Amino acid sequence: MEYLSLLLADRMIKCQVIEEDDKKYYAYSIQLLLEKITGILLISGFALVFKSLVEVLIFLITFSLIRVHSDGIHCKTSIGCFISSVIVSLSTIPVSSVLMKSPVICQGGVILSMIFIFCIGTIRNPNLDPSEQELSHLKKHSRIGVSIVGSIVITLLFLFPLNHFVYYSALGVLYNALSLMIVKIKGEEVVNDEKEDV
Repeated sequence: MEYLSLLLADRMIKCQVIEEDDKKYYAYSIQLLLEKITGILLISGFALVFKSLVEVLIFLITFSLIRVHSDGIHCKTSIGCFISSVIVSLSTIPVSSVLMKSPVICQGGVILSMIFIFCIGTIRNPNLDPSEQELSHLKKHSRIGVSIVGSIVITLLFLFPLNHFVYYSALGVLYNALSLMIVKIKGEEVVNDEKEDV
């Protein structure tokens, strides 16, 4: 994927769509897009096998709406990312069944996850290394996103505690908080001092 994204970025430079200085940002963005599309197709194929396509897509949409700004854990390789994405997405099938047995615990977990994500906002991803202004922008949008998506999810959990689709959206919020928590615990976030040394 990385090779293909660099080729596409070079082509964009030749066509004068982007500047040479922006190549690494566009190449990275293209790589992410290609990996996401491939990952979603792969996950959808597995979800079809388990007859849970709609449920897994609900999880992916909820998860992605928050993750797009909050960021979270990253694997070192594309293959690692594919494998972990498939495992995480498919894990929602048994985990949602467990959560349905304890709606109050699920509601509390979603509320705590919303608070955690709101407090953190976002992490400084070493792959993108955003400026302070960009990081502030990401944190603001992450907080808005989790407030909107989380509020919808928590409302649906209270209104429809027996609807299994709602628990897949709840897992989107819970898994985002877990991802941020893992990054914080492992100390994988780039901090200002490290950024200046690079």
